[in-house]
This record gives sequence, structure tokens and C-alpha cells, in this order.
Amino acid sequence: MLKPYVYLLRRPGAGAFFSAALVARMPISMTGLGIVILIARESGSYGLAGAVSGVAVIAGAVTGPIQGRLVDRFGQRLLLIVGSLVCTVGLAALLIAVKADAPTWLLYVLAFVAGGTRPQVGSFVRARWNHLLGRGRALQTAFALEAVGDEVVFIVGPVLVTLLATELSPYAGLAVAGVLGVAGGLWLAFLRDSDPPGRGKANGHEKAPMPWVSIALLSLIGLGLGATLGGAEVITVAFATEKGQASMAGVVLAVWAFGSLLAGLWYGSVHWRAPVERRLLIGTIVLAITLAPLPWVDSVWLLGVVLFGCGMTLAPTMVAVTACVEEWVPPERLTEALTWTVTGILLGVAPGNAAAGHAVDLWGPSDAFWVPFAVGIACALIAAVSIAFARPKTTFAHN
Repeated sequence: MLKPYVYLLRRPGAGAFFSAALVARMPISMTGLGIVILIARESGSYGLAGAVSGVAVIAGAVTGPIQGRLVDRFGQRLLLIVGSLVCTVGLAALLIAVKADAPTWLLYVLAFVAGGTRPQVGSFVRARWNHLLGRGRALQTAFALEAVGDEVVFIVGPVLVTLLATELSPYAGLAVAGVLGVAGGLWLAFLRDSDPPGRGKANGHEKAPMPWVSIALLSLIGLGLGATLGGAEVITVAFATEKGQASMAGVVLAVWAFGSLLAGLWYGSVHWRAPVERRLLIGTIVLAITLAPLPWVDSVWLLGVVLFGCGMTLAPTMVAVTACVEEWVPPERLTEALTWTVTGILLGVAPGNAAAGHAVDLWGPSDAFWVPFAVGIACALIAAVSIAFARPKTTFAHN
């Protein structure tokens, strides 16, 4: 199962840019939680902590497509350098502002700067794989490898930031996130051989048509996946707390992520004959099916088993979304299109959290699991609509 990934990472420059991107992505899973822990500890207000963290997430979602468009035109290097440095300076300023008990509005501004300037490394590195491999089966394996990398980031990052913030200082988690972000970003920026060249306006960037309806529907699927992740996370914590096993919530969520990691490795090692659109539809349907038993789960260990099964569907579905983008979008607009789907996922987490929390308050944790199930059904319906009505007539796949 690992042989295709070993082959990929032995390609010239591939191991270096994959490793650099892995380091550069760590702040994605560390910053939000680090902000919550820091501000909640220093101010005593979880409401303020969540709001400031939410501003950072929304800022990244808003500026992501802009970054993608700039990168497609001018290349990655300059944006990686400037973005990594400004993001880290913004995080450092936020630490100082919290320590100095600065006004709330300043915390929001600094969170927006830090979140909005953080480079969209996940999209950038996928564009590098496309530049290295061209379009075809090897690229699908590379996208699966990147999905696995995302899972590693979301398994290690929260544990690392929590450990640093609780054992050393509430400031330590964000500080390390900033250092990792700038180190990984600069490392990736100076790997110039793998950087796709900017195409520029004069070279046809503006003439390449973007299938906006298709991208909008794929981004909606991303929104649903983000809402599923955010909602199930909140409900899992509430469920474990209700059962008197609050400390097991992190373990259960790690099991969920581990299931997604394993599925991503398996998915990328298979040479699929089915069209990517069909794989996307099947992935969303199976995701909804695996979410269906959650309202009837009556123990924490059984919840872990069911979420492991749910996790097994997440990475393949996310890879299928990315693969649809790769096939449906002209090369000149690929990074911009990828950032739109990432934006969908990021924007989905916050409302997923809010809807799930409200459902827990109204119905209790078990019945609240109907919320992510309903979102899963919606994802499957959107996938069906995308395939039936919004698939572009011209595609860019090469098998």
C-alpha cells in the first residue's frame, strides 16, 4: 500500500517540498485552539476566545481565493515569504496585546491579520504536485498523500498546542505555531525548482475560463464536510462529558482522524477506473450512511468505533473533491480553484460548531448527531447535482 507513496517522494524535489509544506501547515491546526486557550486563560471569557479565534478562521477563508489568484499569476515564492513573515508578526503582536490587556477591537484586528496572511499551503503544495507530475493517476495518489498530510497535521497540532499551553505557558502554543509557520513557509519558498511558474496576465491567465458554477457546488460540498467535522467534534466532547468520560473525547477524535488517515493511504494506492465524479458521489453517500448510526450510540467506546468508520470516508471524499477541481479547471487557474474548496471547508467549521452546540442544548448529545447526518445527506445531494448539471463540457484529465 505504501509503495506508490515511496515512489512519489523519490521524485526530484518531492520529499523536500512535501516535508516543508507539512511543517508550514502546522499552524492551521494550532492557531485557533491556541487562541482559545490563551484568551480564555488570560481573560476568563470563552466567548471572547471563541470570537477572536473565529475571526482568524474567517480571515483565512476570505483571503484564500485572493492568494490563489495571485499565486497563479505570479508564482508562490513572494507570497510565501511575505505571508509567512506577516502572519508570524501578527501572532506575536496578538500575544503582546493579550499580555498587555489591550482593547478587544485590537485583538480582532490582529487575529484577522494573522489568519488572513497565513499562506494557503495546502493549495500551494497540491499545485506543486500538478507541476511535477502532470495530470493523471500519479497526481491522484499525490492528492491522497496530501490528504494524509492534512490528517497528520490535525492529529499532532492540537495535541502539541494543548501540551505547550498547559505545561509551559498559555503563550507557548501560539509562539511555537508562529515559529513553525515561518520556518516551513520560508523553507517552501526557497525550494524554487518545484514552484510552478506564474503565468501572468499576458500569458493567458485572464483568458482561461473558470467554471464558476462547478466550483461553487464543489465548495458547497467542502462547506458540508467542514460543518460535519466541526459539528461532530463539538457533539463528541458533549457526549463524552455526559457519560462522565470527558478525557476520552480527544482520544475518540484522534481515532476518527486516524481512520481518515488510513483510508487516505489506501485510496491513493488504488488505480481507480471509475470516473472521479462517480467516486465523489459514492464518497458522499457512504459518508452519510456511516453518520446515520451516531444518534443510537450509547457508549464512548462504541462512538469511537463508529467515528472510525466515518473517518474512513472523509479522506477519500476530500480527495475526490480535489480531483474534480483538477479535472474541471484549466491549469492556469488551478491554485485559485483549490483555494475556493479549502475556503468552503474552513467556512463550514464555525457554523457546524454553532449548530451542533445549539442542538446539544436543545436535544442532548445523542439526538444532536442528527445534525451532521443531515449535512451528510445534503453533501450527497449536492454531489448528485454537480455531476448531473454542473460538470464542465471541457475537462483536463489525462489518464
